[in-house]
This record gives sequence, C-alpha cells and structure tokens, in this order.
Amino acid sequence: MTAMLQVVFMAIGLAVLTFLIAFLFRKWQRAILWAVALLLFVGTSILLGAGVLKIYEDGMVNHAVLLGITLAYACSFIFIYGAEKTNKSLHQNCSTSETSIAQPVQVVDEELLQPEQTIEEELPQPEQDNNEDLLQPEHEEVEEHVKLQGRLNTPLALQVFARAIEKGLMEEVGNHYKWNESKALLAYMCGRIYCGDYPKYSAREVKSYWKPGRTEFFPESDLNALFQETALGQSRQNRKGEAVPMGSKKVDDLFE
Repeated sequence: MTAMLQVVFMAIGLAVLTFLIAFLFRKWQRAILWAVALLLFVGTSILLGAGVLKIYEDGMVNHAVLLGITLAYACSFIFIYGAEKTNKSLHQNCSTSETSIAQPVQVVDEELLQPEQTIEEELPQPEQDNNEDLLQPEHEEVEEHVKLQGRLNTPLALQVFARAIEKGLMEEVGNHYKWNESKALLAYMCGRIYCGDYPKYSAREVKSYWKPGRTEFFPESDLNALFQETALGQSRQNRKGEAVPMGSKKVDDLFE
C-alpha cells in the first residue's frame, strides 16, 4: 500500500513539475510536453520490455508496478493532449491578433475614402438645386395658366381670348380671367364666340345692332366662373337686338 502511494505522489509531482516548466518556458511548452510524454511512454515501454519492471513477481501481481506503468502511460497521453491543446490556443490567439492588427487598416481606409465619397455626393447637389430652381418658374407658370374646360374649350374661344389678352382687354389671374371692360361688352364677346351673335350695321340709323346667332344656348354658369362675374346671360339677353355696347369695335377686331 505504501509503495502504491509513493507511485501516485511521484506521478503527481512529475506532472506538476512538467506543467510548471512548460508554463515558465511558454515559447517551447509544446516541445517540452511532447518530450516528457515520449520519454515516459518510450522509457516505460523499454523498461517493461527489458524486464526491469515486472508486473508479476513471485507468482503475484505487483500492484505498485502496475499502477506506475498505468500512470506513466496516462501522463504521456495527458502531456500530449496538453501540448496540442496549448498549440491550438496559441494559433487562435495569433489569428485574433492578426485580425485585430488588420482591422484598423480597414477602418483607416474607410475613413480615408469617406471624404472622397462625401465630396462626390456633394458636388452634383448644387447642379440639381440649380436645375430645380430653373424649372420651378416654368412649373408654376403651367399651373397658373388658364385651362378652358368642357363647352368653353373651342378653337374660336382659344383664338379670341388670346387676342383679347394681347390687346389688354382681359388678363389671366390664377386659374381664371379678369375682364377689363364693361360687363355688356364681355357678354357681347362671349355671345359672338359661343352663340354665333354678330353685329348688323344699319345705314339708315348709322349704327350697328346686336343680332343673335343660330345657337341659343349660352354657357352662362361656366362663363361666370371663368371671368368671376355674375349674370352674364342676363346681360346678353337684355341687350340682344339692341345697339351694340360701347367699345364693340374692340371686340369685333378680335374676330377678323
């Protein structure tokens, strides 16, 4: 029993001493562990084969020798495992260190490239803003241009209204027209456009009369909204058949 305890403590002491030396000389710890492991394995095998270590002695099993051989082989495998485990850890640490060293380079490259990217993004911006500023007035002009809708949109109306604007008889204000002459003269112009009204000159009385056209329908509500006026139809009805309103020559010239 005493011999077996001695073998156990010797094995423990050898293991502790080996790991201590390997820890102190970490640069060569794999070589140290492998050397001790091979020495134990090969040495024990040689001693066992040479008969120096005898498992059976005097017909009885020598438990101390058997335990010593078992511990020697076990320590060999433990040292080999420790050597390879340590080597693997060292490789992982080296890989981590290389990654950590390479990482700042990548960050620096990104930081160096960042101003160029920012400059490239900022350079086209003024041109885009300028283009938007140049296009903005046209867009606003299109929105403010009066669009004739439905029954009011006829070729004759477009032609006469354009000429009236040129002559200063009316003007565009937002999405409608503003008439600068009398309401009767506006009704006369609209009657000529949409109802075919016409002036008829009387040589005997030396003046012109407002004659109704072939179309009796007068789009009063649409025209009231277009010119922001009221009762244009009533104004036409009251003057129809009577003398043309004052300034009718200005309107008649628009149809020539």
